[in-house]
Amino acid sequence: MLPHWLRKHIPGQLPPEGRWRHMAEPYEGDEIVVLDCETSIFDKKKGELLSVAAVRVRGNEILLADALDLTIRSDAVTDPNAVRVHYLRREDRLNGVSLAEAIEKLLDFIGNRPICGFYIEYDRAILNRYIRQLHNFQLPNQFIEVSEIYVRKKRRLYPDLPLKLTFEALATDLNVPIIERHTAIGDVISTALMHIKLTRF
Repeated sequence: MLPHWLRKHIPGQLPPEGRWRHMAEPYEGDEIVVLDCETSIFDKKKGELLSVAAVRVRGNEILLADALDLTIRSDAVTDPNAVRVHYLRREDRLNGVSLAEAIEKLLDFIGNRPICGFYIEYDRAILNRYIRQLHNFQLPNQFIEVSEIYVRKKRRLYPDLPLKLTFEALATDLNVPIIERHTAIGDVISTALMHIKLTRF
């Protein structure tokens, strides 16, 4: 455990305070938050956040009516390869929300619930970079990687079966529809369905 005086001088090492103090408390509810980020380039250290979506899942229910789907007002130079994937051109972002507002809305939406995703470590790194800059803490939530659940379940049944761990491969094997692939909201809905299939049935 780092001494308090040292943690105060290392960005992101302090626990959430004030408005988000509760995020560090143990979660005792029955929901998870599935989230996804789209970025300017596929680099967790340099990619700029262009959009983020999140949806709460309770049991077998995806709470779509309360879903969060935000486009960030950004003039970031976007890798042409990334544009071909998520289709977020600079002109598409003109009417988005500010980065600071997006992060605040997302933190309020997540609370202290567990966070789930596909390749969630990428989203975690992107979001923590901004949260450290803006609020001097990192997400303290539990993180759930859908592909890890998939591997554990498959290995129990078929220990030697080669596994293809792409988004599309998991969706096909689990008979989950791919909804608007590489849009943040589409990916969270498909990922939420994967999680339900893997954990509830």
